[in-house]
Amino acid sequence: MRSLPPIGMRIIKSAIAVAISAVFMEYVVRDTPFFACIGAVVSMERTMEKSFEAALMRNLGTFIGGVFGMLVSFLTENVAIQALGVIPVIYIINLLKKHPSIIPGCIVFFAVVYLNDANTGWIYGLRRITETFMGSIIGLGVNNLIKSPREDMEI
Repeated sequence: MRSLPPIGMRIIKSAIAVAISAVFMEYVVRDTPFFACIGAVVSMERTMEKSFEAALMRNLGTFIGGVFGMLVSFLTENVAIQALGVIPVIYIINLLKKHPSIIPGCIVFFAVVYLNDANTGWIYGLRRITETFMGSIIGLGVNNLIKSPREDMEI
């Protein structure tokens, strides 16, 4: 009978980063840990270089999608016009040549615009941006502090 592979360091580090993010958001920030936990997991890659790149792509998309989502949700409640807001989100990310940020940017844009109204969109957008950033910082910190057995070895 084949045995299952052991739980690796990347899984353990992800769980630690998620736990720290959840506790920080729940007891310090006093807000839901959902977005911070996503940021923590996204920033946990095999190397610090890849982790930083993943965190950057996620946060850039979240920022651009969040800002345009806040703006569009404030300007109109017409869903057809709101949908056109993906044009500047995708266009700006393309100009920056940060294509992996397009999907998180659009997802955050949709969440801000379609899950909120003109009164709550800006609050939700700011929360998405700041909480994702906090989780990413925690994930990067955990990934950097808890090294794999060999520094040059990928986790």
